[in-house]
Amino acid sequence: MTLDLDTLIVTSGLIIVLCGITFILNTAMRRNDASGRLWSISFIAAMLTALSFSVWSISDQLWWVLAVGNTAHVISIGSIWAGARVFNGRPSLIWVVLLGGGVVALFTAIEGPAGGEWTGSAALFAGVAVFAGLGGAETMRSRMRRNLNARVMSFALWIVCAYYVARTGIFVSLGPESSTFQQYFSSELTSVLTIVVVLLGTISMSILQAERSGARALGDVTVGVHSVVGVLSAAPFMQQWADWVERASFHGDRLAMIAMDVDNLPQMNTAFGRTFGDTAIRSVAQIVRHHAPTTALLGHTGAGRFVIVVVTQSAVDAEQLAIRLQTALVDEPIDPQQSLRATASFGVVDTEGYGYGLPVLRRALDDATHAAREAGGNSIVVGRGVTQAGS
Repeated sequence: MTLDLDTLIVTSGLIIVLCGITFILNTAMRRNDASGRLWSISFIAAMLTALSFSVWSISDQLWWVLAVGNTAHVISIGSIWAGARVFNGRPSLIWVVLLGGGVVALFTAIEGPAGGEWTGSAALFAGVAVFAGLGGAETMRSRMRRNLNARVMSFALWIVCAYYVARTGIFVSLGPESSTFQQYFSSELTSVLTIVVVLLGTISMSILQAERSGARALGDVTVGVHSVVGVLSAAPFMQQWADWVERASFHGDRLAMIAMDVDNLPQMNTAFGRTFGDTAIRSVAQIVRHHAPTTALLGHTGAGRFVIVVVTQSAVDAEQLAIRLQTALVDEPIDPQQSLRATASFGVVDTEGYGYGLPVLRRALDDATHAAREAGGNSIVVGRGVTQAGS
């Protein structure tokens, strides 16, 4: 039994609308969730896409409806990428998404009604492939990399990217009427792929949003149902961090930041269970509290990542603090009964090398921590910055 195109269009449109309304309502109930708002834009654009293609299937004389649908489709995929960037603490670059949508609209308008049902499709396919690839890459970096739901989301986006890269190539080289295109890249198969991706994406983004909002609501860092007093969760920590940077800039103080990513946390969760992983994070949080200076700002910004902000006199001070924390992890077991120890990858940066711009400092800290992780973990990488590199 096969489903005709009209049935698939209605079915996919209904699924998109239901998923979109659910996600948007959930986002509206949460405050200060910039990534959720961008993902809501993605759903709104997807609903507009479904509406436009449904109108086209009823009245194929309205060629301009395809321009609306094509543009909205590209913005929908691009907004997923923009939301993932914000989730990772990076600028959204939503203007790039809007520019991409504008380019697709322009190409569709240039072809006009002469293109028939495939008006603007080449630009559309290419745009979807590009933004899906960017989204797949973004969900595999920084704080999203270690989240299982982000990996599911990344998998879905890479499938979309690969499919549309191939679809673009066959469309341009052989044309939409070719047997290869009709057999492997037809509108019917694309509708089925859309349904699967929308369902996977909705589940993944909803859980990511719920996890992030749940951490905010508790005020201090929470692992499972427990909290560690004195270690802030992401939202309040970021507010305090921004305040520290601003005041340090005013007074000319030297701030250092140490990021500490617990190694092999997903493997611990898999081998010993999520409860053990939560216990390990609480134990690491206590180690951080005990060995960081009393005046330090402590934050738990993601799954297994801690950030310590301190006022220092030299770059050596921050590196020495990282060494002390690294040694403490080796000396103090996270599970006394089994004598298991944790290791971590450390990134160290300071305002002497990178200035007082918080986005620059965060990016440098992420890069240094990533380098430590790529070196095999249980290592310390100090970001030198422009000033330090030149001195």
